[in-house]
Amino acid sequence: MNITQIVEELESLAGSGTRMPGFRGKVMVDKDRLTTIASGLREAIPANVREAHEILRQKDSLLNLAAMEAQRIKESASGEATSVVEAARKEHATKVDQTEIVKAAEAKAREITDHALQQANEIMQDAQKRSYRVSDESDATAAARRDGADQYAREVLFGLEERLSQLLGQVRRGIDALGVESGTTAGSNRS
Repeated sequence: MNITQIVEELESLAGSGTRMPGFRGKVMVDKDRLTTIASGLREAIPANVREAHEILRQKDSLLNLAAMEAQRIKESASGEATSVVEAARKEHATKVDQTEIVKAAEAKAREITDHALQQANEIMQDAQKRSYRVSDESDATAAARRDGADQYAREVLFGLEERLSQLLGQVRRGIDALGVESGTTAGSNRS
């Protein structure tokens, strides 16, 4: 039973109550049915809480995916850097006999290594930025959904409080009316 159904059930309960003559719109309601509605309300509210927990679980899942993607990119960049360095070493080994060629190969190897490390760092920074962005987006989404769920629950509870206050006012007026009628009946019996 959701909160809307509970409100409708309360309205139905008020509408189907036994009218008491002389009590200006007051009705008697079935206590067991009112207790059942209250139990349904208790069960309906945790559904919003479960939804907030699900949003948090999804956020954690997104963060884990982002971390795994960052790790994969880092490993890929590291593998590329290793293969570039290995290629540079092989090139270096084939030109060891000639000094000028060896110096050029060493310079090229350093350049390639530096370039590969720079690319690896850029890839890692990009992956980290993506991870932070996904984390921020999932935090914002979770907060918005949690706020929406809280606002919805607050509105429903305020509405329910207002309806219960009205019903309580009706019950109070009925009790007051019974007190007035009892006083009137007792006074007429004395005369």
